[in-house]
Amino acid sequence: MKDYSQLPHAENCDCSVCWSQTEMAKPDPCPSTPCDQCRPASALPVRTLKMHLVAGAWTPLLSQWQITPAFTCAKHTPSDRPPKYWSVVENIGKPVPFVPLHEPFQLVG
Repeated sequence: MKDYSQLPHAENCDCSVCWSQTEMAKPDPCPSTPCDQCRPASALPVRTLKMHLVAGAWTPLLSQWQITPAFTCAKHTPSDRPPKYWSVVENIGKPVPFVPLHEPFQLVG
């Protein structure tokens, strides 16, 4: 089995391994890719309040930060309703009620 798995595949091989490698190499456009209106949250230091000498270099210990909250446009905002999981595949008419049989029967065989 080990010898088989080490064999090279042909150029036009359409086995599941080659197909998976081809699909994984394709760039996948993610539907949730942010647009130019969407922005991630960010934090930038505005003013250093306290510094200390650490390993020969001055390092800020306490700073004031400017926080920019994230923004998601209406197109990329997820809906409030959960996704619909069930759908009617085929409507074959009115349902037939189940009628149990109360007659005794014997097994054949």
